[in-house]
Amino acid sequence: MHMRLLLPLAGATIMGLAWQAQAQTYTVRIQAQESIPPKWMSREGRPDGLCPEIVAAIEKSEPRLKFSGLDDYRSVPVIEQGLESGSLGAACALLDTERRRKIATVAGKPLYIVKHRLAAAATDKAVVDTIDDLVRLKPLISTSRGAAYTDQLRALGLDVDESTGDNLTNLKKIIAGHGRFLYMNELTLAWIIRENRLQDKVRILPAVLKEEPIYFWMSKKADPNAVQLVHQALIKLKNNGELARIYDRWGNEKAVVP
Repeated sequence: MHMRLLLPLAGATIMGLAWQAQAQTYTVRIQAQESIPPKWMSREGRPDGLCPEIVAAIEKSEPRLKFSGLDDYRSVPVIEQGLESGSLGAACALLDTERRRKIATVAGKPLYIVKHRLAAAATDKAVVDTIDDLVRLKPLISTSRGAAYTDQLRALGLDVDESTGDNLTNLKKIIAGHGRFLYMNELTLAWIIRENRLQDKVRILPAVLKEEPIYFWMSKKADPNAVQLVHQALIKLKNNGELARIYDRWGNEKAVVP
């Protein structure tokens, strides 16, 4: 009689433990990257943009994951320090570098492909079709502080100013003649120029100088279970086309690139 009672109770206990393990939630801290719309923005006091939408898609795909810190805007070097120390669990949409490989791992597949272009003062008639053209000109180039491509440009012998992470300030420096070009991704360039009504003062040169995949990163000190869940969610979002739909929405939202 007692055995008949114990067996169902034991089965219920095992099922309860399995349910608790399955219901385990993981909070992953992330930080927003400053001055890089539409990847990270604030609208009406709330996080908005391409990365907040990707994070929301991950949470919807995998309810056991919750992200915090989306309204905490920081520079890339600060975000990298957080990944290294483990105070951050994740970083959204950063290029692949040797340093990032040492402190974090890629989750899923590439989120999207970035295209690098140059912005110049509207009165500057320079023609730059390739990186070789840029090297021959030997101009002073502005980049956002901590940008992955800064070292790549310097390795080509180019003079790079990365004194600020504020890309509107970088554009204003180009307009004022403090440097000739701003080098960055075309989506953000077009967005900042349009939103600040600088179309008559700045032009984006036509040529795409480089294309690179961009990734979602997880700190090597993050909970391995959370890392695996993020990885699986991003694979699912890549395969079902949701990541492409998110990028297309932000890439096409009034973003008419010259």
